[in-house]
Amino acid sequence: MLFLSYMLFAVAWNWGDLYVRSLGFSASRTALMTNAITIAQVVGSLVAANVLLKVGPRWAFTIASGLIVFGGFVAVTDLFPLIFVIRFILGLGGALMVVLLSGIVARLLSGRALQIANGVNSVAFNTGLAVALTFGVSMNENPTFAVVLAASLSAVLLVLWLFVSRMGLRGAVQAQQATDDTYSMRDGFRNWFNWVFALAYTGLLSYYIVAFTFMDASTIRWVVYAGVIGALTGTLVSARVDDRHKPLIVVVCGALQILAAASVLALADHRLAVLVGVILGLVIFFPMPFFVQLAFIRPKVTPRQIAVTFSIFWAVSYAGSVVFIQLFAWIADATGGLGSDGTPVSVVPMIFIVIVESTFLIGTYMLWRWFTQQSALKGKVTTA
Repeated sequence: MLFLSYMLFAVAWNWGDLYVRSLGFSASRTALMTNAITIAQVVGSLVAANVLLKVGPRWAFTIASGLIVFGGFVAVTDLFPLIFVIRFILGLGGALMVVLLSGIVARLLSGRALQIANGVNSVAFNTGLAVALTFGVSMNENPTFAVVLAASLSAVLLVLWLFVSRMGLRGAVQAQQATDDTYSMRDGFRNWFNWVFALAYTGLLSYYIVAFTFMDASTIRWVVYAGVIGALTGTLVSARVDDRHKPLIVVVCGALQILAAASVLALADHRLAVLVGVILGLVIFFPMPFFVQLAFIRPKVTPRQIAVTFSIFWAVSYAGSVVFIQLFAWIADATGGLGSDGTPVSVVPMIFIVIVESTFLIGTYMLWRWFTQQSALKGKVTTA
């Protein structure tokens, strides 16, 4: 239920983009309505951990699902202010939901089962994009219907959630109540790990949002398809890899991401474009289960601390992506705007977003060094 609900959020986001593009707005306004969702992700992520603590996982997730269903009302208007508000509400639901994914599974599962659940949930958004892009050509002919369909499917899942969660969450959450309910967002913001963890992802998230919003759909579709395979493969592999090796795997994939992103840009019109797109999707999403697991393998980490970490993670990364995406759009407008296919006329904004993507490599390298130091320190204590 968690996986399917967040998967449909991705579908609603993408098909909502189809509707927005059909209204003929400029690159800046199109980016701003995408940023309506990312701004909401910042707000929702900051409050998600506290919502989970106050109303419990069942009702917190119900609220998130309801907000996503409300996003379907964008189909009844073509007014920019209303579209912005409705998209904001959709993004707020997605923000609450993505933080709750980690918070709920951390209370229900542990060990290898927890790693697999996190890995599967990490591919939910990309799976939703794959579904949306697969049917995007037909939906593009009637974007209003697409938006309503996505909202209707989310409404069906919301009703099912109310029944399934009553049975699935009974007792299990009570048995694993966090013992550190006093750990606050303020404590989390003081933690060095949370900042680096979030900022590392900011560039990658910005690149990916720009990719599925402004890049050629025929290439990005293959990136998304390969991403689903990459994330599922990464989930299976990460469950078998020793924790001390996971940070290094993420760093290596971060370096490969920059090379692949640059290659996609350089070979956009080449016959190898699809192959390079597949490679890009693999190296972006294969390390995601490893990357997410970094928050769980910290020494003496608790479910409450994990919830706070992911609240900060999504808030900071989406806040950063708002800035980078808007800068991308301004550069695109200043260098010729968008072509008839919705992609930038100039290559300059694409070069900019590839450079931004490099924050993933920088941040994960810092985390790898930190984990290496922690392991060395632990070894000294054990020896003593």
